[in-house]
Order: sequence, then C-alpha cells, then structure tokens
Amino acid sequence: MLPQDIFADPPPNAFLSAIDGWRARGGIPYKVLMRILEENYQRNVGPFVPQLRQYEAFSSKVYGELMPSLVYEMLKHTRLDENSLFLDLGCGVGNVVAQASLQTGCRSYGIECMETPARIASRMLPQFKARCRMWGVNVGEIELEHGDMLKSKRVDELIPQADVVLVNNKVFDDWLNENLRPKFLDLKEGAIVISLRPFVSSLNARVTERNVDDISTIFDVTERTFASGSVSWADTGGSYYVHRVDRAGYSEIRKRFESSRGIRSSRRTR
Repeated sequence: MLPQDIFADPPPNAFLSAIDGWRARGGIPYKVLMRILEENYQRNVGPFVPQLRQYEAFSSKVYGELMPSLVYEMLKHTRLDENSLFLDLGCGVGNVVAQASLQTGCRSYGIECMETPARIASRMLPQFKARCRMWGVNVGEIELEHGDMLKSKRVDELIPQADVVLVNNKVFDDWLNENLRPKFLDLKEGAIVISLRPFVSSLNARVTERNVDDISTIFDVTERTFASGSVSWADTGGSYYVHRVDRAGYSEIRKRFESSRGIRSSRRTR
C-alpha cells in the first residue's frame, strides 16, 4: 500500500541505523561478522575444497586454514583500524585478509604462491565485496597477489608500512622460515608479526654477546594459546606467537655490550 504522501521521507530503516552505529560501538558485532564470513566461505570456497586438498604432502605447500574465531582473537589484540596495513604472507584463499579488512576496516594485502588457492582467492574477492555491500557494511581495501613472497617487489614495498604481518608458517620448512626473517628488519618500530612457529631460536633465551647480532633480537615475543577447533589441520589446541618490534629495548642492550667490549679492549691495550 502506498503512503498517503508519496513524496514524504520514508520511515527510518532500523537495520541500517544499527549498522551506522556499529563502528562507533567498537565494530561489527561478532555474530554478524561470523555470519558474513561463513556465507562467503560456503559460497566462494566450500565448493572448491576437494581441489585445495590436492597438495604435495610434507612440503611448505601443504594447505591449511586458520578458523575465523582464532583470527578474530589474533586481530582483537592488534588494534588495527582504518589507517592500518595488514599483510598475510601465504594467504591461501584470502579468508584472513578479507576478515581483517571487514573486522577492523584496515587495508589488507595477501600473497599466495600456490595456483589453486590463489585462483580461488581472486574469484572470491569480488563476491565478498558484493556480499558486504548487500549487508550494508564497509570493508577496507584488499589487495591479492599470486606470487612468491620471497621475490615479490610488492611485499618489499609494503613491509616497511605494515602494522601487522601474519605468517601461517606451521608447515614451512626451515629454509623458508630462515629466508623470511631478513625481511622483518624493514618493519617499523612497534610492528607485529604473528606466526604459528616462532621466528626466534628460543623464547626464553637471554640476549648475550654471542647472539646480540641475530635478526630475531629486535623482537619482543609472546606465546599465546588457542583452543581445539581453531585450525583446519588439527583437532587439538596449540600456540601462536606474537613478535613485536622493539628496537629501542634492543638498542639499550646492544649499547651495554658494546660498552663492555670497549672496556675489555682498553684493558688488553694496557
């Protein structure tokens, strides 16, 4: 039935009014976020799961996913916002970069070397953006690349700008993990690297003269646990590692060692 005055302003839409207030109240409600992500996965990734399972076993190219609930917890502690940059090195089908930009509004970039997940990601992205528009929610800018994270010029351009870098390196071999570490030297102060295996030799190791020149000494590392059902490759819980760049603390330690070296050198000269 038409209103009496067809030129009158329509009554306010309660749903859209609620959406407008979500960001002001701390972001999209958890249940709504999970609903959008689940719809996106079932529509754009689920039909291709059999193809994703065709990978080379016992290699760095084994495919595995972090569940949205775990990603939610990871992102919640990073304080990403619309002015932040999130990188996912080894982004698979792009689920995490999509969630990061929807959950926090940040700009996200992901790179994947394997052909099948990279192809699925490229098909998923426009569908995900359309779904967000359908829900009336805003999502940050998302960029995806099919390529090698060690050789990508785009990775080298973005690393110095990144606020958070995620590396799902649970199955990465030692060579790949070791060759990733030098890239982190370009991270800015306070930037965070989240990984499933630590990029430091020992979480409890003290900085000594023997290891003071090691790349990983710029990190302050925290181990956090996750519950069962948080990753696709195991039914049990586990740990992930939050590496925060702390060059200021490292600089003070280094100065003390250099000072002590100077004192010893002076004594030998005498």
